[in-house]
Amino acid sequence: MFIKQCLVTFLIIASYISSIFFCLSVNANENKRADVIIALFKTNKPASPEQADSLLQELKSTIASNDFLRQKEYIRAKCWNQKAETNEQIISAISYANEQLDIFSQYTPSKITIDLTLCKTSYQRLLGQVETTLKDLTTAINQAYTIEAPLLVAHGHSQRGTLHSYQGNYSASLEDLLTAQNHYESLKLTYWANINLGELATSYRRFGDARTALKYQLQLEEVYIKEGKIFEANGINIQIASSLEQLNKLDEANTRYQVSQQFLLNKQPVIAADMSINIANNLITLGQYDKALTILQQAESTITPEFNAPYSFLQLYLANAQLKLNNYPASLHALQNAEAAFLIDKNQRGLSKVHLLRSNIHEANKSWKSAYFALRNHLHVHLAQDKSVLTKLNAELQTRFDTDRIKHENTLLVQHAKDKEIQLNMLQRNKSMQLIIITLVGIILILVSIFAYKQMHHKHQFKKLAFTDELTKIANRRETYFQAEKCLTYSKKNQTQFSLIFFDADYFKLVNDELGHNIGDQVLICLANIASNVIRKGDVVGRVGGEEFIILLPDTDIDTALSIANRLLTNIEQYEWSIISNDLTQTVSAGVVSYQGENDLSELLFKADKALYEAKAAGRNHIMTF
Repeated sequence: MFIKQCLVTFLIIASYISSIFFCLSVNANENKRADVIIALFKTNKPASPEQADSLLQELKSTIASNDFLRQKEYIRAKCWNQKAETNEQIISAISYANEQLDIFSQYTPSKITIDLTLCKTSYQRLLGQVETTLKDLTTAINQAYTIEAPLLVAHGHSQRGTLHSYQGNYSASLEDLLTAQNHYESLKLTYWANINLGELATSYRRFGDARTALKYQLQLEEVYIKEGKIFEANGINIQIASSLEQLNKLDEANTRYQVSQQFLLNKQPVIAADMSINIANNLITLGQYDKALTILQQAESTITPEFNAPYSFLQLYLANAQLKLNNYPASLHALQNAEAAFLIDKNQRGLSKVHLLRSNIHEANKSWKSAYFALRNHLHVHLAQDKSVLTKLNAELQTRFDTDRIKHENTLLVQHAKDKEIQLNMLQRNKSMQLIIITLVGIILILVSIFAYKQMHHKHQFKKLAFTDELTKIANRRETYFQAEKCLTYSKKNQTQFSLIFFDADYFKLVNDELGHNIGDQVLICLANIASNVIRKGDVVGRVGGEEFIILLPDTDIDTALSIANRLLTNIEQYEWSIISNDLTQTVSAGVVSYQGENDLSELLFKADKALYEAKAAGRNHIMTF
């Protein structure tokens, strides 16, 4: 019996030792190139998608079929480097991750299942599956803590912090990203620490601290440029542009956006189009609404609803541009698209902007009741967001560190959660006060809006009076000469043609002397009206003297100008002047000139005056050109 027991024990020990030697022999198979590629994927990221594909193909061909450890590393690397530019590609990437998770399901939790879960969540987020993504991330993080895998813990916190930041949950975002940063730095993984620092800077920017964000981003840009990492440098350049935009340095921001847009134009057209959306938003801030609208409409052909995140902001900025151009129906339509996209992502930050902009649209359209309700929704989103942040933070702090190793820290966190619960109770008790404040704010905003509208109306009226001839209601002398200078400057710069017609009423002094100044004023008004009907869109007619008028014709050659002048004289001569006075007839004489390289406006006006004088000398009711 004893000998039999010894024999069984010997066989067990021999089997154990042989299995150890088998594993050592498998792992001892030198495959330096495969190990180098695996290390690259773990500690860094390929410089481009093309390089990633090339390395994956090389890794696959290098690994033996019985090298299970390296086969797992290949599966993980392949999952993280799937193409994800379209919805079909994203769904395919998720399917690959699920297939591999099914294969390794019996090993849950393990490093490969956690890594594949994190990989899957990175694609789920692109499809707007926010709640599912957050749930899977939390599960993966807890499992990573259980098996003590610090790198996976860091990756999980980094991903979840990035998602919280996009949603507007900044306190949770900063907590996750700072935790990830500590892990990456302790593991001395410089590349991932830099990537996470970039996300941390973005969260600071969204939180309203753009200066701190810009400080980190400029440091990262210097590192990436020094290391020759052009894709990473371009990515941080985009973030720098966003921070500059928040600091109201719009010209610098647009310059950086344009650099990134050119860099990505052929490589990643969707991201390049996303840059143009940011550029357009800055142009709106700068008051260049038409230009911004054109850029946004062009981006719509690339940024379709399947790209939910950029599409939501595209529609938001499109609504803002249409508002600035007083196109309220189009603005509300675009805002409805933006709201639907933000709801898919559960982006409270974006929804808050939607409600505020809708309030502004209704305010501009004088729909005061709708403006009030939109503003109230904006404030409710803010309050709900704050409450959600507190609730989520309490739940996370109660469960995240439920281990004996950090029991003291967990006690402090539970106390912190209780404090937050007290704050929530206080918020509930103050609910009626909040409603009163919201109502008062709404009333104040309505009153301020009415006052601002009246001020803007008065300002517009004063401006119009300053540049309009009081009698004829056309441009006065000052405005006419100002527009003429602009036309001349444009023609010089762009080598385009520019003509003008200088005309005045024939024998006008006799009209005033014989029929009276009241009849003379009516004649001048009629001349101004006839000239206004003769000109084209973009032309300018102005009164520059008693009975003297100038018509500015940009982008017009001398032949076209003469044709317009002939039509003017014919219409004036054939007008029923008897309506004003029975014995009244009226004609005009005109001098027509075209820009021929004159240095300033006075030279062109001198030639026009000379031509007008010759028309008068020719018997009046004539046209002469210089």
